[in-house]
Amino acid sequence: MRWIFVFIVLLALPFLFNLSTFIITIINLTMIYALSAMGLNLIMGYTGQVSIGHAAFMSVGAYTSTILVQRFSLPVPFGIVAGTLVGAIFGLTLGFPSLRLTGFYLAITTMGFGVAVEQIIGAWKDLTGGHIGIRNIPRLGNEIQSYYIILLVLLLCMYIFHVVTSHKTGRALKAVRENPLVARTFGVNLTYFKVLAFVIGSAYAGLAGALYAHTIGYIAPSNFGLSKSLELLAIVVIGGMGISFGPIFGAAIYTILPFFFSRSNFSLSIIFGSILVITVLFMPRGISYHLYNLWLKFGELPLVWLKRKKKSKEGNYMELSFGKIHYIESNSDEETAVLCIHGNFGSHRWFKPLMEKLTDHRVIAVDLPNFGDSSRTDSSLELYADCVYEFMNKMHIKPAVVAHSLGGAVGMLLAAKYPDSLRSLILVDPCPADGLVTPVENMPYLELYKTNRSIVKRSIIGLLKTVNDKRFVEDLVDDALKMNPASVYQHAIELGKFNITEKAASIKVPVIVVWGELDALLTSKQMRKTAEILRAELKVLSGVGHTAFVENPELFIHTVRDYL
Repeated sequence: MRWIFVFIVLLALPFLFNLSTFIITIINLTMIYALSAMGLNLIMGYTGQVSIGHAAFMSVGAYTSTILVQRFSLPVPFGIVAGTLVGAIFGLTLGFPSLRLTGFYLAITTMGFGVAVEQIIGAWKDLTGGHIGIRNIPRLGNEIQSYYIILLVLLLCMYIFHVVTSHKTGRALKAVRENPLVARTFGVNLTYFKVLAFVIGSAYAGLAGALYAHTIGYIAPSNFGLSKSLELLAIVVIGGMGISFGPIFGAAIYTILPFFFSRSNFSLSIIFGSILVITVLFMPRGISYHLYNLWLKFGELPLVWLKRKKKSKEGNYMELSFGKIHYIESNSDEETAVLCIHGNFGSHRWFKPLMEKLTDHRVIAVDLPNFGDSSRTDSSLELYADCVYEFMNKMHIKPAVVAHSLGGAVGMLLAAKYPDSLRSLILVDPCPADGLVTPVENMPYLELYKTNRSIVKRSIIGLLKTVNDKRFVEDLVDDALKMNPASVYQHAIELGKFNITEKAASIKVPVIVVWGELDALLTSKQMRKTAEILRAELKVLSGVGHTAFVENPELFIHTVRDYL
C-alpha cells in the first residue's frame, strides 16, 4: 500500500508543489545520475568489482543516441535503446579482461578505459564534434514530459534491478563479492556473474547517458570524464553500496547540494568531499542504511500506536487476580471443552480456523496476559500458567488443552503444576521441553517488533506460507502488535531458561507433540527430545509448518482426535 502512495505522490509531484521548470530539471538530473549509479552499485556494491571509469559508459550511450537521432534522423526512443545496447556491449568488452584482475589493478584498468574513451571522443571531431561537443540535441519533450519519461524508465530499471539482485542471482553476486574462491566451490560460475554485472551495470550507464543527452540538449567529452566517474563512485559510497535504494539518496545529495550553496563562497568540492569522508568514517554502510534503520524504528510508530488502541469487537472478559483476561468461545452447548493457548506475538484469533472446523466440541481461545485485549502484568510463564488455571476454575471446565509455541511452555507448566486440571495436553510446535535460546545477535532485532508493523507482518507470513486469506493474516498482524512491548525481551529470556525436565514426571495426562515438517523455527531433533522428556506421542505432519491448526485444520483435527 505504501508503494502505491509513493507512486501517486511521484506522479503528482510536478503539480503538487507547483514546481518551477528549473526544479523539475534538477529532479530529472537526480534520477539520471541515480540510474547510472545503480549500474555502478551492481558492479561494485553487489559483485565487489572496482570500477573508476563508469562515466565512460554514459558517454558511449549519450553519443550513440545523439549521433543516431541528430545525424541519421532516427526517433529518439530508438536512439536511447541503441545507446543502452552499445553501453552493454562496451561493458561486455571490458567485463572479460576484468576476470583476471581484482582490486587496484582492476581500478587502474577501468580508469584507463574511461580516460581512453574521453580522448577518443574528443579526437574524433567529424563524428562527435570533438571537445566542443554537440549542441541542439533533440529533447525528450518539455521538462514535465521529460520528468514522466525518466521516472517511468527509473521505476522500470529499479524493478529489473530488484529482480536481478534477488533470489539466486543476487546471492551469487554477493558470494562473488565476499569470497570468489568459496563461491566457486559452491558452484557459482564466476565468469558468468562477473560479466553479467558489468553488462547490466554498463547498460544502465548507457541508458542514463542517452537520457542525459536528450534532457540537457548538449554533451561534450568533459561531461563524462574521470571526475564524473569519481563523482558516481562517491554517489554510490555516500548512498550505500550494496543497497538497492542507496544510489537514489547519493544522487539526490550530489545533484541538489550545489544549489543550496550556489550563492555562497564555499567550495562544492570541499563540501562534497567532507560528506564523503564523514560517510566513510562514521556511516560506512551509507546514508540509506541509516535512514532505513530510522524508518524501521520510528516510521511506523503512529500506525503501531493506532493498532494497539484498537479493541476486539468479539469475545468476553473475565476478571482474574491479575486483571482481565479476554477470550472467545464457540459451541458453548457442547459438554467436551477444548482450551486453546496461543504462542508469542499471538492471540485468540489464531484458533478461529480450528473453531470453524471443530464443531462437536466447546472451543475456548484466550488472550494470555500481556497479549491481545487482556490486561498487562509480569512477563512470566509461571504466572501465565497460574492465570490459565484460575480461568479454567472460574469457567468450571476440565479441558483438553491445545498449546502452541510459547503457549506450549505454558501448557507444560500447567500440566505439571496442576495435573488434575486438564484431560489431555496437545502441544503444537511447542517451545522445546529444555528451552529455546534466542541467539545474542538476534536480540537487538527483537526491538523492531515493538515499532515496525512490516517486520511483524513479514515474520507472520513466513510462518503461514500456505495461508492465502490476506484479511485473516492482516488481523493476526494487528493482534501481534497488541503484545506488551515490555514483554518482547522478557519472553525471549523466559523461553531461554525454560526447562520442564525435572517436573515432567508430575504430568499425568496423555500428551501428544504435533510438529509440522516445514517448521522453520523448530527442528525435528528438538521435538523428538521434547516428546521423550514428556513421554509423549510424536506426530509429524507433512505439508504444514509452525501452525498446523491454521494451515490445515482438518488434518490437525484428524491427527489429535483421540486426545480431544
